[in-house]
Amino acid sequence: MVCPHCSSLYTKKDGKKKYKDRVSQAYRCNSCGKYFQIPIDTEVKEYDSLVEPGQILQYKTDKKVRVHCLTDIHVGAREFDLKKFREAVVKIAEDPNAVWFGNGDLIELIPPNYKISQRGQSIPPDEQYLTFLKLIAPIKNKCLFIRGGNHDFIRSFNILDFDVCRTLAAEMNVPYFIYPGYTEINVRGKVWYLVSGHGKSGGKNGDLELDKLAAVYTEGDVFVLGHNHQLYAKPVDSIKPDGDEESLKRRWYVRGGSFLRYAEYARYSFYPIIRTGWITMEFTDKEVKCWEN
Repeated sequence: MVCPHCSSLYTKKDGKKKYKDRVSQAYRCNSCGKYFQIPIDTEVKEYDSLVEPGQILQYKTDKKVRVHCLTDIHVGAREFDLKKFREAVVKIAEDPNAVWFGNGDLIELIPPNYKISQRGQSIPPDEQYLTFLKLIAPIKNKCLFIRGGNHDFIRSFNILDFDVCRTLAAEMNVPYFIYPGYTEINVRGKVWYLVSGHGKSGGKNGDLELDKLAAVYTEGDVFVLGHNHQLYAKPVDSIKPDGDEESLKRRWYVRGGSFLRYAEYARYSFYPIIRTGWITMEFTDKEVKCWEN
């Protein structure tokens, strides 16, 4: 088990803790001396890993939920921000109301003889895959779904006809999105629609691609894209009929950020400097709020 505080593998079990609503396995880290707990599943969840186009993934809860979008992680890249990613893992692990999803480019994945140099990665792709699994071990059971991006899904599929992200989702026993789509978030009977995709455009104006997403998936309440590493969450208000009056309908535009520090290719092309981080979306039976981390 990986320590969520220092990422050490030198941990040992420290008994089981029983609570009213769950049972957790306690651990002690031999490296940093800190303790942590991992919920023990009371039932085995089996998924048909592929979310087909047109299918809506459903998540139901009787309490508010904070959904963390971890996108463009780039495990294995030389500029991978391990410290920031550890921060995300700890925050999700310690929050009983937190879940998360992986939104593509989870690993760097530069194959041999690819059009760009392998110097951009610090460990080979197979080690990237295994390292990702070790890093997310403390929050594996809180994952809603996995999606591929241009680094992992596109490269592995185009070169090998093999989808490394679908294999990763199967390994984690979670649903897998290839395409953008709806996720239904049901909080005590109130239904919200999260629309997510990895994204394709590297344009400076991140809203343009979100506008395209919102034009296709018209019933969304939150629209999330990654890819361009921009980090923001902003409300987008419109007017809707409400009986014999008008009221405001609030939706959210989100670009999910990344865990990649200022890379050499970005320096070479004078790309804007963007800080690393991720977005949290909080759903209650009354409202939705989004913020940057």
